[in-house]
Amino acid sequence: MRHGSRLATAIVLTALTGAGCAGHAVVYSVPLGTKQISTTGPLIVRATPDECYFWVNDQEEVCVAMRSFSGSILGKRFHREFLMSMVAKGLPAGSGREYRMDRRTVRARNDAGYAHTRSASLGGIFTVWDFGRERLHGRFRFTAKEQSYSVLTGWTGNNTVLCIGEFTAFRNETAGKRLLARTEEGAMGRATDEAKAARTSPPAVNSQP
Repeated sequence: MRHGSRLATAIVLTALTGAGCAGHAVVYSVPLGTKQISTTGPLIVRATPDECYFWVNDQEEVCVAMRSFSGSILGKRFHREFLMSMVAKGLPAGSGREYRMDRRTVRARNDAGYAHTRSASLGGIFTVWDFGRERLHGRFRFTAKEQSYSVLTGWTGNNTVLCIGEFTAFRNETAGKRLLARTEEGAMGRATDEAKAARTSPPAVNSQP
């Protein structure tokens, strides 16, 4: 009986230790347009990723990628998924660093049923601390250009949104790269030269989300 109790305790402790090892984050998005306002949509869009990873790529850039997912019994078309990735140039000299964000830093997409949006950062600020450990903490505030998808028109719009959030990311390059690649789908890849990085609108679009 005592052996069974110790086994049960070990299982619980293992579960608690493993919980949260995928990281977590919270992201708030606020439309900044002044020409119109929705009478039914949320004033602030909130996403709570329960996957958040970081790693350092071959260019010595700090990369962070996150995801939240909620399935539906009604089928794939009603699933909800939020994805966001950040790439910051340069490594912290110590345990933390503050970065200036540009058009290359962030890529995000939000799929909620038949509603699809994607965005690319314009500028902002991004800070990290506890660098050098297995767990990285950070906060960010940036503006972004956002587009919406319609079956009839494809990707359209050039709305400006303000995004604010924070995260706790675990070191996992394999899982992080998988999420980052998805944020760059549909011609949303990060520009590799200064001329492309200086573009003021999101990259060219494909006909499907």
